[in-house]
Amino acid sequence: SNDLKRRVIHMSQRLHLSSSDISKLLDMPLRVVQRVRQVWNEIGEVVRMRARSGRAHLMSREAVNMMLALLEHSPDLYLDEIQDQLSSVHGLELSLRTISRTLKRLGMTMKKLLKPAAERCEEARRDFVFEVGQYPAEYLVTADEAAVNILTTYRANG
Repeated sequence: SNDLKRRVIHMSQRLHLSSSDISKLLDMPLRVVQRVRQVWNEIGEVVRMRARSGRAHLMSREAVNMMLALLEHSPDLYLDEIQDQLSSVHGLELSLRTISRTLKRLGMTMKKLLKPAAERCEEARRDFVFEVGQYPAEYLVTADEAAVNILTTYRANG
């Protein structure tokens, strides 16, 4: 761990212990202690930054920013609509999966399309909230009622 490697450097520089002494005290292989000290002397850190592995991203920073701006303006866009915009503006021919992975990497989650129930009455909801709002939460007991509306045939996931 990095903490243990930092301890090696501390013991080496502050306590002026030899590699073999540090190895015995920390119960580490001597070669590991030597390698940690060598890396520290070369770059001033206990670990080297690893080179990013894998293929480079297909979307430029500008294309990603444009996609985010599109979604901020119209959050209900479908992936194929984003794909069309990226193709026309940036000339990128990206798969839907690439766009989806990019959104996931940016922390965007799958959107849920919401439609209020046909039976929902805003006035009745306001009256209910006003009536129930006068009681402390500890006084309320609720039951969840789940139902299926066969008249709605839209997809819940965008």
